[in-house]
Amino acid sequence: MTIFDEWISFDTNIYIFGIREDPNFPACVELVERIGELYVFIPRQIIRELQNNLQPDEVYELFRLFNQYPDRIRINWKTTALTSIEKFQQLGCKLGDAVIAAHLEEQNVQMLISENRHFLIEIPGLPFRVLSAAEALEEMGRLH
Repeated sequence: MTIFDEWISFDTNIYIFGIREDPNFPACVELVERIGELYVFIPRQIIRELQNNLQPDEVYELFRLFNQYPDRIRINWKTTALTSIEKFQQLGCKLGDAVIAAHLEEQNVQMLISENRHFLIEIPGLPFRVLSAAEALEEMGRLH
Protein backbone atom coordinates (compact mmCIF):
# COMPACT_ATOMS: atom_id res chain seq x y z
CA MET A 1 0.00 0.00 0.00
CA THR A 2 1.09 3.57 -0.61
CA ILE A 3 0.29 6.91 0.93
CA PHE A 4 -2.28 7.36 -1.85
CA ASP A 5 -4.41 4.30 -1.11
CA GLU A 6 -4.35 3.84 2.66
CA TRP A 7 -6.14 5.80 5.35
CA ILE A 8 -3.79 8.28 6.98
CA SER A 9 -4.24 11.01 9.54
CA PHE A 10 -2.85 14.51 9.91
CA ASP A 11 -1.95 15.66 13.40
CA THR A 12 -3.50 18.95 14.55
CA ASN A 13 -0.34 20.92 13.83
CA ILE A 14 -0.43 20.02 10.12
CA TYR A 15 -3.86 21.62 9.75
CA ILE A 16 -2.91 24.69 11.80
CA PHE A 17 0.31 25.40 9.90
CA GLY A 18 -1.37 24.56 6.61
CA ILE A 19 -4.53 26.63 6.95
CA ARG A 20 -2.51 29.60 8.24
CA GLU A 21 -0.03 29.17 5.38
CA ASP A 22 2.82 29.39 7.87
CA PRO A 23 5.99 30.22 5.90
CA ASN A 24 8.06 28.22 8.41
CA PHE A 25 6.16 25.04 7.49
CA PRO A 26 5.78 24.99 3.69
CA ALA A 27 5.36 21.20 3.63
CA CYS A 28 2.27 21.51 5.87
CA VAL A 29 0.83 24.16 3.58
CA GLU A 30 1.33 21.90 0.56
CA LEU A 31 -0.17 18.85 2.29
CA VAL A 32 -3.32 20.75 3.22
CA GLU A 33 -3.56 22.07 -0.34
CA ARG A 34 -3.24 18.50 -1.66
CA ILE A 35 -5.54 16.84 0.86
CA GLY A 36 -7.90 15.70 -1.89
CA GLU A 37 -5.24 13.31 -3.21
CA LEU A 38 -5.22 11.32 0.03
CA TYR A 39 -7.62 9.31 2.19
CA VAL A 40 -7.64 11.24 5.45
CA PHE A 41 -9.12 9.96 8.70
CA ILE A 42 -9.80 12.68 11.28
CA PRO A 43 -10.31 11.55 14.88
CA ARG A 44 -12.66 13.42 17.19
CA GLN A 45 -9.71 14.58 19.33
CA ILE A 46 -8.14 16.39 16.38
CA ILE A 47 -11.41 18.16 15.57
CA ARG A 48 -11.65 19.26 19.21
CA GLU A 49 -8.06 20.53 19.17
CA LEU A 50 -8.67 22.41 15.92
CA GLN A 51 -11.76 24.07 17.35
CA ASN A 52 -9.74 25.10 20.42
CA ASN A 53 -6.73 26.42 18.50
CA LEU A 54 -8.11 28.01 15.34
CA GLN A 55 -10.15 31.13 14.79
CA PRO A 56 -13.79 30.51 13.75
CA ASP A 57 -13.08 31.57 10.16
CA GLU A 58 -10.15 29.11 10.01
CA VAL A 59 -12.36 26.27 11.29
CA TYR A 60 -14.95 27.21 8.66
CA GLU A 61 -12.28 27.16 5.94
CA LEU A 62 -11.08 23.69 7.01
CA PHE A 63 -14.60 22.23 7.06
CA ARG A 64 -15.25 23.78 3.67
CA LEU A 65 -12.13 22.01 2.44
CA PHE A 66 -13.14 18.71 4.06
CA ASN A 67 -16.59 18.89 2.46
CA GLN A 68 -15.04 19.11 -1.00
CA TYR A 69 -13.80 15.51 -0.66
CA PRO A 70 -16.56 13.46 1.02
CA ASP A 71 -15.18 10.17 -0.35
CA ARG A 72 -11.63 10.89 0.82
CA ILE A 73 -12.05 12.60 4.19
CA ARG A 74 -13.69 10.81 7.07
CA ILE A 75 -14.33 12.46 10.42
CA ASN A 76 -14.89 9.98 13.22
CA TRP A 77 -16.85 11.36 16.16
CA LYS A 78 -16.67 8.16 18.26
CA THR A 79 -14.96 8.25 21.62
CA THR A 80 -11.96 6.05 22.28
CA ALA A 81 -11.75 3.28 24.88
CA LEU A 82 -10.13 4.45 28.11
CA THR A 83 -7.96 1.32 28.27
CA SER A 84 -6.52 2.13 24.84
CA ILE A 85 -5.77 5.70 25.90
CA GLU A 86 -4.05 4.51 29.08
CA LYS A 87 -1.90 2.11 27.05
CA PHE A 88 -0.48 5.01 25.04
CA GLN A 89 -0.01 7.17 28.11
CA GLN A 90 2.13 4.37 29.56
CA LEU A 91 4.25 4.51 26.39
CA GLY A 92 4.90 8.19 27.11
CA CYS A 93 2.19 10.04 25.19
CA LYS A 94 0.60 13.13 26.67
CA LEU A 95 -3.18 12.74 27.14
CA GLY A 96 -4.23 14.41 23.87
CA ASP A 97 -1.63 12.49 21.88
CA ALA A 98 -2.64 9.25 23.64
CA VAL A 99 -6.26 9.78 22.61
CA ILE A 100 -5.22 10.33 19.00
CA ALA A 101 -2.90 7.29 18.99
CA ALA A 102 -5.59 5.08 20.53
CA HIS A 103 -8.17 6.25 18.01
CA LEU A 104 -5.82 5.59 15.09
CA GLU A 105 -5.05 2.11 16.39
CA GLU A 106 -8.74 1.29 16.89
CA GLN A 107 -9.51 2.36 13.32
CA ASN A 108 -6.45 0.66 11.76
CA VAL A 109 -5.05 3.91 10.41
CA GLN A 110 -1.53 3.10 9.26
CA MET A 111 0.12 6.52 9.13
CA LEU A 112 0.16 9.78 11.09
CA ILE A 113 1.64 12.91 9.54
CA SER A 114 2.90 15.17 12.31
CA GLU A 115 5.36 17.89 13.15
CA ASN A 116 5.10 16.81 16.80
CA ARG A 117 8.60 15.68 17.81
CA HIS A 118 7.16 13.42 20.55
CA PHE A 119 5.29 11.34 18.00
CA LEU A 120 8.20 11.43 15.61
CA ILE A 121 11.04 10.23 17.82
CA GLU A 122 10.20 9.67 21.46
CA ILE A 123 7.34 7.14 21.55
CA PRO A 124 8.40 3.55 20.85
CA GLY A 125 6.11 0.82 19.59
CA LEU A 126 3.40 2.85 17.87
CA PRO A 127 1.08 0.72 15.70
CA PHE A 128 1.31 3.21 12.83
CA ARG A 129 4.09 4.97 10.96
CA VAL A 130 4.79 8.59 11.85
CA LEU A 131 6.13 10.89 9.16
CA SER A 132 6.84 14.58 9.05
CA ALA A 133 5.02 16.65 6.43
CA ALA A 134 8.17 16.75 4.28
CA GLU A 135 8.54 12.94 4.50
CA ALA A 136 4.90 12.52 3.48
CA LEU A 137 5.47 14.75 0.44
CA GLU A 138 8.55 12.71 -0.43
CA GLU A 139 6.37 9.59 -0.37
CA MET A 140 3.92 11.41 -2.60
CA GLY A 141 6.81 11.84 -5.00
CA ARG A 142 6.64 15.57 -5.56
CA LEU A 143 8.48 17.42 -2.81
CA HIS A 144 8.91 21.06 -3.85
